[in-house]
Amino acid sequence: MIEQHDLDGEHTLEINVFGPDAGPTLAVLGGVHGDELEGVLAARMLTAHLGALPSGSLSGRVKVVPVSNPLAFAARSRTSPADGANLARVFPGRPDGQVTERIADLLSTQVIAGADLLVDLHSAGARYEMPVFAGYVADAPLGERSAAATYAFGAPVVWEHRGTGPGRSLSAAEELGVASLYVEGSGGGGLVGSDLDIYLHGLLRLLSWLGLTSTQHPPPAEPLVLRGDDGNVDASLACSIGGYCVTRVRSGQQVESGQLLAEILDETGNSIQQIRSPRRGSVMMLRRRAEVEPGDGIAMLGPVPQGRTS
Repeated sequence: MIEQHDLDGEHTLEINVFGPDAGPTLAVLGGVHGDELEGVLAARMLTAHLGALPSGSLSGRVKVVPVSNPLAFAARSRTSPADGANLARVFPGRPDGQVTERIADLLSTQVIAGADLLVDLHSAGARYEMPVFAGYVADAPLGERSAAATYAFGAPVVWEHRGTGPGRSLSAAEELGVASLYVEGSGGGGLVGSDLDIYLHGLLRLLSWLGLTSTQHPPPAEPLVLRGDDGNVDASLACSIGGYCVTRVRSGQQVESGQLLAEILDETGNSIQQIRSPRRGSVMMLRRRAEVEPGDGIAMLGPVPQGRTS
């Protein structure tokens, strides 16, 4: 079944619903940012998988929104061209607000509310790259359940956050009493097959973990674990001058305090700014698009990986 919600007379929010009302419910969002293709394709691959299952195969409900932000997706933009808003900063939204706020309200009330688990599929977008990882808020009321789901998903890196900012899908889920996690992938304007495999296989594992299917999956490899910070990409290290960004590290790399992460070159190739790490950490997002303007994010740091303790 597909539920369709008109947004502006031109764009429609489509919610794919599978399975019976009885039993657990999994909610999956893709395309909250319109330039993040991995989540859109993984969610569409999940809907194709669910649509091919024999009748009665699901012991509960799955709600999948492959394109959660249709206006931004049509423009392949992180934000909506209609109101300039970032959907990932306006949850839980307002039914009488601007179009992005109305989308957030629909997702909050029609998809997240009543679910047992929310999975929000992101990636680094067109201008950046990230290592593939899954994250959750460890100190939320349902932090333990979110942790169990995140480890069951099976990403190669797990980021345990301490708190999350307002306006996120995860903060809306927390207010609604729903366990949650999010996933990030390479981005950079391309698609990596192994990333998509991790997304889809992780979602299929969660179907089994929730008891929606009886399929058995081999246990995932033990992940690298990061603890701390809130993963806010808006707090990335930024350049103060325009030019060409030349990176000197890789996404996922561990770096030391003072290490050169990137430099900005002028049109003659002269280095006009150096971006250095303010502390020891892991590069969790890195600029891929070369042209930069003053204020553009260059790199986001996360904690140094640790072993799993629970």
